Amino acid sequence: KLAFKVIHSTTSVLPAWDAACAEKGLKPKHIPRDVSTHWNSAFDMLDVAVRYNQVIENIMDKRKLALGKYAIDEHEWELLKQLHKVLKVLEDATLFFSHSTPNLVMVIPAMDYIDESFTKGMLKKRTLDPAIHTAIGLAKKTLNRYYSLTDSSDLYHIAMGKSTGYYSDYHSNLSCSFAPSPQAGVFPSCRINTKMDQHGASNHP
Repeated sequence: KLAFKVIHSTTSVLPAWDAACAEKGLKPKHIPRDVSTHWNSAFDMLDVAVRYNQVIENIMDKRKLALGKYAIDEHEWELLKQLHKVLKVLEDATLFFSHSTPNLVMVIPAMDYIDESFTKGMLKKRTLDPAIHTAIGLAKKTLNRYYSLTDSSDLYHIAMGKSTGYYSDYHSNLSCSFAPSPQAGVFPSCRINTKMDQHGASNHP
């Protein structure tokens, strides 16, 4: 709602938003809207909101803008930050698979990366809000359904059989998983000396 208000209030809220961005040394950027039919739109919205949180707090304090009903309290900000971290994992995976056509055998390691991230998150019960903890639990149930589908996929087993290097390394080394790469444009790489670039190419021998 705030994103809609900023964009469409061109004579008051939008100028105030741009001024607040400049005051904080940030490039003026509108908050994207969450669209149910657009991949990662929820993450894109939260990403800007978290990075521009001081700007949002700034314009909320201006009574003449009448934005008090959109105010976000401390607990809500904490929820947004936790959800942002969860959605970042899914955004990384989506961008990796959408850049090109990754090898089919890389599907399970990618899913393992997501599963490991969610599991670590669920283990931090004392730091996670119950709502976020529950959401991660539901996401893991959905992920488990995908695991069961690969188990019954002949195409997947054929691909794994033809790629014996991946198959033997992956199934004999349980430490093989995806870990975020610090290099820009490179999605998580497998610890069995296999790296996938943003175009889905592999350097596996």
